[in-house]
Amino acid sequence: MKKRLLVTGGAGFLGNHLLRRATQFISTGTLHHTPSTSLPDVKFHVCDLQNPEEIRILLGRVRPDVIIHTACSEQGKGIETIVPAAGLLAMQTAERGIRFIHLSTDQVFDGTSAPYTEESPTNPINPYGDAKAQAEELIRSLNPQATIVRTSLLYDLRTPDRQTTRLIETTKTGELYRLFVDELRCPIWVKNFADVLLEVATKDIPGILHLGGPETLNRWELGMGLLQHFGVTQTSNIQKGTIEESGLVRPKNLTMDSSLAERLLQTPRFSLEEARKMTVTSES
Repeated sequence: MKKRLLVTGGAGFLGNHLLRRATQFISTGTLHHTPSTSLPDVKFHVCDLQNPEEIRILLGRVRPDVIIHTACSEQGKGIETIVPAAGLLAMQTAERGIRFIHLSTDQVFDGTSAPYTEESPTNPINPYGDAKAQAEELIRSLNPQATIVRTSLLYDLRTPDRQTTRLIETTKTGELYRLFVDELRCPIWVKNFADVLLEVATKDIPGILHLGGPETLNRWELGMGLLQHFGVTQTSNIQKGTIEESGLVRPKNLTMDSSLAERLLQTPRFSLEEARKMTVTSES
């Protein structure tokens, strides 16, 4: 008997990939504003995740065995939804004995003490990281059996994601676009990350788990790799930059130690070059 999986934010970037690849589950997705994508055998439900009554009705209707919470993870608009949605889901999953997996971020750290393990103290320096750190603490207090998955930048190699699309467009517009050489992350291919998350959904792993890519890249290296993958030539308006020159407040080095995940999970994590080769091979 297949277990029932509920993916919040099922119409979003990560949520849609999860639902497409979750063939081992009976899958359902939630959406709020984003129109749903038609997926075979996947039902979508409109739900305001800040409304406890709507969540109660949804869980009673779907009766999930496991929830992967990807909704309310946007930077910029909607940050105010991160903490209340996480708290309501943590509380109701604990009450109902539902496995709960919450998506968090490497931005709960300040970027001064990398590499970061699951035990490293959080110290966010931007509103998004602060909201995610608050959500983590709330979840741990309400549902100690929940899994909090911290990840890094997600990229797609089939269709350019939002940031990559903007980068590609600037090669045509001539707009100045700087990619930081001093911002270090552990980016991971969204298809690969979805597969790893779905394995996590089959296991009992309470607490925090780091799931970044297996290599550290700066923004410039990632951007150039993605342009090359999509066959786009770099133009002179796309330049190297630094966080200091920009005047922005951003963590510099968010390298994550994902060795715990390597010990607990079977699904490998691929570097950008490995992911590119796999994508080209599967399309040929």
